[in-house]
Amino acid sequence: MKILSGTQMARLDRLSIRRHGISAEQLMRRAAQACCDEIFSIPKWNPRKKIVIVCGPGNNGGDGFAMAGILRERGIAARIFFLGEEAGLSPEARGFYRAVSGQVALERGKFPSRDFDAALRDAEILVDALFGTGLKRDLRGLHAEAIRRMNRSAAWKLAVDIPSGLSADTGETMGIAFQADKTVTFEVPKWGQILPPAWDSVGDLVVRSIGLSRQELAKFPAKAEWVESEGLKKYFRPRSRRIHKGKAGRVLVLAGSREMPGAGYLTSMAALRAGAGLVHWALPEEAFRKIDLRYPEVILSPLPSEAGGFSLKALPKLKGLIKRFQSLAVGPGMGSGEGLRHFLEEVLRIARASLVLDADALNALAAGKIPKQGLRRAILTPHPLEMARLSGKSVEEILNRPMDSARHFARGHACWVLLKGYRTVIADPRGRVWINSTGGPNLATAGSGDVLTGIIAGLLAQGLSHEGAVLAGAYLHGLAGDRLAKRQGDRGTIATDLLKEIPFAVRELLHG
Repeated sequence: MKILSGTQMARLDRLSIRRHGISAEQLMRRAAQACCDEIFSIPKWNPRKKIVIVCGPGNNGGDGFAMAGILRERGIAARIFFLGEEAGLSPEARGFYRAVSGQVALERGKFPSRDFDAALRDAEILVDALFGTGLKRDLRGLHAEAIRRMNRSAAWKLAVDIPSGLSADTGETMGIAFQADKTVTFEVPKWGQILPPAWDSVGDLVVRSIGLSRQELAKFPAKAEWVESEGLKKYFRPRSRRIHKGKAGRVLVLAGSREMPGAGYLTSMAALRAGAGLVHWALPEEAFRKIDLRYPEVILSPLPSEAGGFSLKALPKLKGLIKRFQSLAVGPGMGSGEGLRHFLEEVLRIARASLVLDADALNALAAGKIPKQGLRRAILTPHPLEMARLSGKSVEEILNRPMDSARHFARGHACWVLLKGYRTVIADPRGRVWINSTGGPNLATAGSGDVLTGIIAGLLAQGLSHEGAVLAGAYLHGLAGDRLAKRQGDRGTIATDLLKEIPFAVRELLHG
């Protein structure tokens, strides 16, 4: 799914209406229905909840009036505050305004007022339909004060298309922005919804189709694609009932050290939970002696070690082992040192299976001259600090230009880069870029990245393409976190919780 700017979106609206017989009134009604559907899907929803809709002077306000009409059809009374003038409305917005005027509690006049404040205090659901993606100026005066008071409400907050006050092109706050719990946007995500600093204003982003022209949309250039469930199902094949563990995918994990023996468990178990049939974990002997075998499903292969970690001593045994696997996950908990760097350079030279490099493997590569040929088609999963070390840039540069950073490195080294973060950025060797749509703050926990590495390696071993494994791996990792967040909140998740949730995330992705 493409990501467009607010300017591109406005053009897509116009072309869909002018060339394809889609009326502006139809689009407004569908947008309103999509927002109402999100309200109806609230857990423990009941029609007695007090709903306040704040409408502005443009088409976003028209969406709000249309919402009030749909709610009224369901026997639900919403209270509308209109911060504008009827004369300034577009014909379709005016039509929905007149349809509800006199039939629902529609307040006009000078705002903010005592009635406005009282309604916000009592509201259980607050809908922001003030300004949409066309906003080009800072909000001041009446509208800024209204948003300030709306933000203080304890109600669950829904933004129509985009939180009022955000630039749809940059995500910058234009004076002040509505702080939504959920934003329902239409047809495609907008750059201003997925770039910082908009994240905390947007809340959960839901993209709903309202029937804009697919033909016209296909003509629009886009700097990146949005990773969502419908686009991922094509990478998965149904499993034969005759499949056995040897045919379900073999993963070799190179991870762990004397100081961090547990990281490899997370990666290994994640590969199994993602569907791999067999997982071998090769680890230094000194780490092996410290392991508490909690998961007997993982096959352990201790290797000769040096100073508690991997070294060239392990290569003779590893060379005979490495040929048997479809994918290799390398790096979690490996530690550091010159011996490790030389070991990894040899692994890159002899490996023929698909490679996923994470954590200390990335740090070791950054410490020496990165062999470009060795990284060809490898999958790298750095966080911003690791990306800074690999690229020689500052963390601030990486955070300010994550797409450019990932794209430049991926093209320069003919590899895949998955730059981890709230909106994880994925770049391929050709310079294509994707933004992942799942995941939240509960994934900020030790071992979360080790789990991601295992998921990707497990998908590769099952025969998914690099593109499919990277995109689906990032999505499933985030979806597992989102599922846990619904039950546990935005903190307290640990990596082993994620392991148990992976199969359910896979089922949700494939079967809904």
